Amino acid sequence: MTIYEQIIEVLKEKKGETLTSAEIKDLLITKFNTNPGSIILSDYCYNRYNNGIAFTKHLFIYINRSTYRYVGENYPYTGLIFHKAKGAEFESVVGEWDKGKLQLYKDQSTIGISQIKKLYEEYLEMLRFEMNVLGCKATELRHLIGRLGEFFCVLYTNGELAKVTNQHGFDVIKDGRRISVKTTAQDNSFITINKNTFDQFDDFFVVQYKDDDFKVLFYGQKEEIPSPRTYGNKYEVTISSLKKLSNTF
Repeated sequence: MTIYEQIIEVLKEKKGETLTSAEIKDLLITKFNTNPGSIILSDYCYNRYNNGIAFTKHLFIYINRSTYRYVGENYPYTGLIFHKAKGAEFESVVGEWDKGKLQLYKDQSTIGISQIKKLYEEYLEMLRFEMNVLGCKATELRHLIGRLGEFFCVLYTNGELAKVTNQHGFDVIKDGRRISVKTTAQDNSFITINKNTFDQFDDFFVVQYKDDDFKVLFYGQKEEIPSPRTYGNKYEVTISSLKKLSNTF
């Protein structure tokens, strides 16, 4: 039996369970005396791509290096496929599954809209958990709110999420135009823009999170930003000035 077939055999009663790699290897060694050095579970994951391995055999959902969820063959998985090239500092997204349908990207600089929708829903669920269960305020969850704002912008504009967020001062691309996204959970105060990256985006998108919903306060060319004032190496735009324009969206 191949290692792939051995895994299917020893885990046939464990579909849906999350197991450690040590537990899986112990089962294989006990039943088949498998060489532990030959057991590479990441080769059989829906959401991991390894160079030199045909991406045709899938049994697990990768959780982390030591933890896997066994779902078996032909699972209707929906999610992104990650790959870390040798010597690379960060992972890249090389494809996606949509209810068991595989798509490997030709252009790895973008993420499919179906996955953005899924991520948006999952991040919203995390936000509600943080706020409603753990008692955090939205203003304390700036990173989470900010990422949701970027997903919201992609869905609102039907654009594309930049491969590396904030890499060049923009977050979303739409028809070749670079969009800088700002998200706030405040009613007043102001939005800041870094002067050093002002020439590295074309359009400005401001979204407000309030009452469990997102509302666009501004979307337009950066030259149309209302009354920016200079403070040090930043521009500041008051939320009140943006609200005056928000009825046009």
